[in-house]
Amino acid sequence: MSIRVLMVGPGEGTIGGIRSLVESITPVLRRRIELRYTSTVRRRAAAESGRITVRNVALALSQYARFLIALVRFRPDVVHIHTSEGLAWYKDAFYVLAARASARRVILHMHGGYFAQAYSRSCVAAQRLTLAILDAADLVIEVSDERARNLARIAPQARIRVLRNCVDVAAMAAEEPRRPGEKMRVLFLGTVGAGKGVYDLLAAAALVKEGGRPLRLTLAGPPARAADLDMVRDRVEMLGLTGLCEAVGPVQGAAKVQLLHECDVFALPSYKEALPMAILEAMAAGLPIVATRVGGIPELVVDGYNGFLITPGDTAGLAQRLMILAAEPGLRSLMGRRSREIAAREYDVTPYVERLVTLYESTVKMERTFGRHGRHEDPTRHHQLPA
Repeated sequence: MSIRVLMVGPGEGTIGGIRSLVESITPVLRRRIELRYTSTVRRRAAAESGRITVRNVALALSQYARFLIALVRFRPDVVHIHTSEGLAWYKDAFYVLAARASARRVILHMHGGYFAQAYSRSCVAAQRLTLAILDAADLVIEVSDERARNLARIAPQARIRVLRNCVDVAAMAAEEPRRPGEKMRVLFLGTVGAGKGVYDLLAAAALVKEGGRPLRLTLAGPPARAADLDMVRDRVEMLGLTGLCEAVGPVQGAAKVQLLHECDVFALPSYKEALPMAILEAMAAGLPIVATRVGGIPELVVDGYNGFLITPGDTAGLAQRLMILAAEPGLRSLMGRRSREIAAREYDVTPYVERLVTLYESTVKMERTFGRHGRHEDPTRHHQLPA
């Protein structure tokens, strides 16, 4: 009899890395286990996201009700909860505690780039709640070695395993070879705002233009704040990038794949990241990557091999790497092939699902000896499951 898993995560229509991962794994996962999916959030205005409003409270209550109904009717062996930092973390505590109270195995799947920072800035009561939530989980999945080490320092008794994100490599394949245009086309895919380094990217594009190699820049994604749309437009005009930079808003599905195939380079100069799905998707689409040394990105991008890594905020360094790629189409092509090879070899969805099912099976079989005074494995062991 197959394992029954109740998975909790963002609903259809939402934008972000967690949703991209869920959309990649659930079709394959359904062929291996009995899976029921319940959403924690659905599409809403950006101004309402992450805020305590009457509408958001009502939505949360309805989501809790759907979860409890699924918990009773579906009777899962494992509850797998995708979560992040900030308000979402405390909101998701309900799912952890309710699942634990019903004697279900609980797997917490950590996402987002600011969890350790959010924990360090929170009050003592919030930190205690965070530790209680982590203690209540039978297993905690982290998406990179770097994040696993950080989490182990916060919660040394948590049972942590690293399972890096994946992508459906076949779905990202181009129908025909990429043809270089007159101007190199650079794609940014993510939340449009300062935290993702968008304004650094605009400044770098201006430097590249001054160097005599103007590029075409596409910014795809929702604004971090409503004001960012106007700020981007003003910055584009101020830097003389009118006609060279386009903000296209959120893209999903086939439109996202098409955009990846139309561009030559992927850039993500973020200040904080976990293990970005956008980079995995760009690698699978055969693009060289220019990104920052933050979070798990150095576990995806080998500097000088399938892209370039820079320090966050290094606008001149970012411009220099873009200039190199603009001047050398052959290098772009070589790095892009290497990106796709890495994605196919290490991050494809099928072996990922096999590793995840192995985690489900081991979690179901383990003794329930957890808790702040229970027995745990050595928290310094954060090895990815073997392929």
